[in-house]
Amino acid sequence: MRILFISPHPDDIEFACGNTETRFIEDGHEVYIACITADEYGTDRNDYKGERISKIRRREMKRAAEIIGITKLDWLGFIDGYVKINKKSINYIKKYIKKINPDIIFTSDPFYPVDFHPDHLKTGFMVLSILKKMKNPPLTLLFYTFCPNYYIPCIYRKKAFKAFSMHRSQGFDRKITILFNSIFQLIHGLKIQNFLFADAYRIVDLTKRLKIKNSLWNKMKYAFFNSIMKILLPKAPLYNPTPEDLGIKEFRF
Repeated sequence: MRILFISPHPDDIEFACGNTETRFIEDGHEVYIACITADEYGTDRNDYKGERISKIRRREMKRAAEIIGITKLDWLGFIDGYVKINKKSINYIKKYIKKINPDIIFTSDPFYPVDFHPDHLKTGFMVLSILKKMKNPPLTLLFYTFCPNYYIPCIYRKKAFKAFSMHRSQGFDRKITILFNSIFQLIHGLKIQNFLFADAYRIVDLTKRLKIKNSLWNKMKYAFFNSIMKILLPKAPLYNPTPEDLGIKEFRF
């Protein structure tokens, strides 16, 4: 099978799907990772923003992929924090998906997100809008979701966490992040038999209308994760250079 992971940023797949991508490789499948942005604004240091941090993040992504055994990496050239939902962007991603022609696609959940980063939401919206119009769309699984309905056992945790640890410049405490990730995997593991840990996804039925079920429980989960992200996401500095200031353009790779 041919599997395509569409990632908003260089570290998202290792964080959300590290065990899953490793399992596909170990089982002999063809795995592609398409990164929407190269994390050009993924630092609060203005002297690193733009191509400087982008080169570092792309290098880290390659190192993580090498550990897992993935050789097919593509950067789609959108600008971190400036992803636009428009006809040009959608057609660009659509052309890429048709070129890869995957059997399975993984991307971020824009409807029930545990992570409210705008790039994550916009990535999911655009990918789903493309797949929804396809005659025979691939099986679609969404990560970063608080309404999972499908679980993949984690049997390559050591290799997956080693790959995730390659994203050193992200600035997070890797041990704490891995512990945090393990807690969620343990919670998801309760949903399946014979395995302690699991990655969680939401399988989307593209033959039906894509809409949010506004139950009280879903509203409570939405409010919880939204409040957590407001605390965790760093505040923008007083001066934030524009893409023009940094000399970076869309679709430049």
